[in-house]
Order: sequence, then structure tokens, then C-alpha cells
Amino acid sequence: MYDDNPIDLTDNIELKPADLCELESATILPMAAGSNPGNVKGGVISTSLKSNFHQGRWGPIHKAQSHLEVVTDTDFLRSWSGKLSVKRGKYLFGGPIFKNFGHFLAECIHRTWAYELQSQTYDVSYAGVVFLPQCAKKLNFIQKYNYKLPPVFIEVLGYLGIPAKKIKLQFSASSYEFLDVPEQASYFRSQLPINNIYKSFLIQRERKNGIRTNVSLHKKVYVSRLHFSLRGAYAGESYLEVLFKRNGFHIFYPEQHTLTEQLQTYKGADELVFAEGGALHVLELLGELDASIYIIARRPSCPGVFKAILEARVKKFTFFTSVLTLPSLFIPKQSKRAAHGSALSILKPNDLFDFLQTELSLALDTSDIDKFEDVVHQDVNSYYEYYNMLDTDDELVKAKAIRSFVIQVHKLPSFTQHQFNDRALSLK
Repeated sequence: MYDDNPIDLTDNIELKPADLCELESATILPMAAGSNPGNVKGGVISTSLKSNFHQGRWGPIHKAQSHLEVVTDTDFLRSWSGKLSVKRGKYLFGGPIFKNFGHFLAECIHRTWAYELQSQTYDVSYAGVVFLPQCAKKLNFIQKYNYKLPPVFIEVLGYLGIPAKKIKLQFSASSYEFLDVPEQASYFRSQLPINNIYKSFLIQRERKNGIRTNVSLHKKVYVSRLHFSLRGAYAGESYLEVLFKRNGFHIFYPEQHTLTEQLQTYKGADELVFAEGGALHVLELLGELDASIYIIARRPSCPGVFKAILEARVKKFTFFTSVLTLPSLFIPKQSKRAAHGSALSILKPNDLFDFLQTELSLALDTSDIDKFEDVVHQDVNSYYEYYNMLDTDDELVKAKAIRSFVIQVHKLPSFTQHQFNDRALSLK
């Protein structure tokens, strides 16, 4: 149940989504090249700063006892020495900004609550909100000067109340005369839902941005990842789109819409079906939804990542997790291993069609499952052939990934009943 009258954060100065630390003469180091969401080499240096104000995330889902972990490399911070520029005035620390949009939403926006609260309740005038962009390599002066956040990142921060003119990107070490450091009000992979005060903040942001339940034209929506078939998807999705469309669902490609259009579509729907991906993290910008939500997972661990996000916001959500994730063939530049998030997944057909009929009441034909499996086979071959032809920095890493992929494909039960591209998928 949700409160009909959400908390007004400006009514009581004791009400805040998380703690805030006020510092004097604190140093901020930019994120060093090679930092990633699990190892942040950058952040705030101050003897007065407790560990809970550093960057955090919950541990991997497969750990028996998942818990909150500090991912700021504090040894790196302690060992740093060098020249500092000095920033006068009062600033707010926004934290790191990761390049991946899903991780940006999951890990980089949950300190923003402090800007509106401090500005309105305490009448604080911030000279800027300091963010630390993730960069693959050290930037030269011109690259730093010309660096721009993706427009959708600026749109998200504006939605959360931070004006574009207040966003300050830091690429060199600086000392700040006054610096406020908020705690994150939500954490990636958290097993605990957000608190009611943070949820109230998000509901207020909905209202201030005009996000309402009564303006959407689509009450049944399938949120697709079809256009990301090579960077983390499940095989056969194009045929699932046919089935959903036949049953009255609007097929929605979030990457083709503004942030407001995405949020408005989700806010106004009665039924939302998501292909697991970054679009689910967009829901972290909302405080509540009336829709019933169904998630078709690409990884069996999907509920561990998204369950707490949904628990705080929706009345009904259901996961389909009868899925096998094949070894990924996407190998990022200068990496010694494939990126797991770009793997292709195989949904177990019989379980999937039972889910579609039982949970979503889709009307299906007897031939649909065979047609779906045919498209699955085509997608597996297409994924393999694309990456097999793609040059990589390390051919040995590529060969190892391909061998693992081929072995897993030949173990799939569904492929024993169909013609398969043995010429392309042959062990070498």
C-alpha cells in the first residue's frame, strides 16, 4: 500500500532519504582510467568521512550472504599525492558516472536527493554538483574540455532536480572549501527496498515532471530489447513480439523515446512485460506504479537484482527465469575476457509458452512454439557468425570464448530436433 499523501521533504528538516556529511577542505579525486562499477579509483578524501559515504553496492547475487560492500578503492585514495586546484564556495558531491546507462541509473543517481532537499529546506546555494565520469584512458586537456555527458544522462539528472548548469565534471584533483557528501539512498543489487522517504522524493519528482497515470494510450506494453540482439538479449525475441502484438500489446522500444515518454508509458500501463535489461532500471526514477509487471529474464539471477526495486513500487510482479545464458562472445577492447552482460540467452520453450498462457493469458496457436524455436536457431547462428567474423585485440581470448559457446550450444536439447548450422558452429 502507498500513502495517498506522500511525505513533503520540505516540512521537516529531520526527514531525509539518507545521511549527509558536511565537510570543509575536502579533496575529490577523479576516477582513474580503468575504474569500473566494482572498483572505483576516485572519490572524496577526508579524515571526517565515514565509509558509508563512499561508493557502495551489494555483493554478487551468487554469494550466500549478499551484503553492502564499499567499492571505492580507499587504498588508492590514501596513497594519492599530487597537485590540487582549490574550489571556493559550497559544492555537492554527486559521485561517479558510469558509461553504461543501466549502471548509471542503478548506481549513479541516488545521491541526487540532497540537491533539492538542501536547497529548499536549508536554503543552501550550491556552486555545483560534482560528478566523476568513467573514462577508459587518461584524457588530455582538449578531451577534458570537450567532454560531454550523453544527453539522456543530463535529462535524468534534470528530472531529479539538478539543473544542467550545476553539473560539474571533474577530471583533476581538487580541494573544496565546503563539500556536502550525501549517502546513496538506493544500491545496485540491494536486497532491501528503498525507504518511504526516498520513495516520497521520487513521487514528488514524478509530479513535478508531469508524469501521470491517465495520459498513456497503451494499457498493455511489451518493452523490447530486439535492437540489442548482439549486446545482451534472448534468442527468438522477434517472434515473441509477433505473439504479444497479436494479443493486443504495444511493442515499445525505449531507446527511441525521450525519458519522459518512457516514464509516461510505464506509469500509464496496466500490464508491462519487460525483456530484462536497462529499461527496468528506468523504473528507479518512479516512486510507484499501478501496473502488473512481468519480467522475462536473460539470466536466472535476475530476481536478485530487480526484486527489491519492484517491491517498493508495484503491487504485482512476476519473473520468468527458466533460461540458460550462453557464454558471451563480446570481448571489449583491452579486455582479457568476454563481457557477460552481452551474452545471448535461451528461453526454455515449453516453460515460456506455459508462462505466457498462464500468467499473461496470451492466446497461442499450436504452431507457435515450433516457429519460435526456428527463430531461436536463426538468432543463435547470427550471434555466432557476427562475433566469429569480428576482429578482437586478443585472438586467444576470442577462441576460448567461441569454444565455450559452441560446446554449450551443442548441449541444448532443442537443437537435437532441428537442422543446425554445423558448418558454422564446428569445433576447431
